[in-house]
Amino acid sequence: PAVLTSGTLSAAKDFSRVRQSLGLHRLPPSYVRETCKPSPFNHALNTLLYMSRAVPFPDNQSREYLDVVVNEVERLVLASHGHAAVLFTAYKAMDMTCSRLRGKLPFPLFRLGRGDSGTINRFRESGNGVLFASGALWEGIDLPGDILSMLIIVKLPFAVPDPISKYERTLYSSMAEYKRQVIIPEMIIKLKQGFGRLIRSETDTGVVALLDSRVRPGGAYRQTVLGALPNCLTTGDIAAVERFIREKKEPGYFA
Repeated sequence: PAVLTSGTLSAAKDFSRVRQSLGLHRLPPSYVRETCKPSPFNHALNTLLYMSRAVPFPDNQSREYLDVVVNEVERLVLASHGHAAVLFTAYKAMDMTCSRLRGKLPFPLFRLGRGDSGTINRFRESGNGVLFASGALWEGIDLPGDILSMLIIVKLPFAVPDPISKYERTLYSSMAEYKRQVIIPEMIIKLKQGFGRLIRSETDTGVVALLDSRVRPGGAYRQTVLGALPNCLTTGDIAAVERFIREKKEPGYFA
């Protein structure tokens, strides 16, 4: 037998997308067995999920949108006293946000470029820095402890269309079906990978902030996202974020 294991193989406990992408759907049903296990981490106690009420619908071409994103990032990073990473789906939006906050935040700022492992080390050594990142930080980078206590996900990570996805779209009877079977599950898996950057051990504590308007109350993807992420406290109040950080962190964290 072959064992395929990961924290992000399923989308809300549904393995349909990974079966399709790996070709496992072509095997007899009895050949493939699936199981989901709960996280060993106590997210209900150690994680606060903040969902912004202020940021408008994502539009990187909109000055108003970027203004509110910059303001939300600034407030959240101040609430967590640094120790933060800001995750983007596009380098242009990342660079614009980073440049506008440089000099405004009283913490070291770092920009993670493609293939730039040295920046991760400098962020770790900074103690309370702020890391602006896309690409690699969504998965596979381990930042345990207090160095990362605030993870800000600016936008839900929907994949950018490419020739392969355009061909795959032709395999489905409608755009709605393709969206349900492919686009949303892939977004959820990527979001779970990003969410997983925060809590890396049983003693880690921190805040995940989602700035995408589609996850706030009444948003199109709120229930989908909440159903896929670990169970944790939620808020739309930055004052609650600050209280959570103060309750969970030792005095040395704020030095």
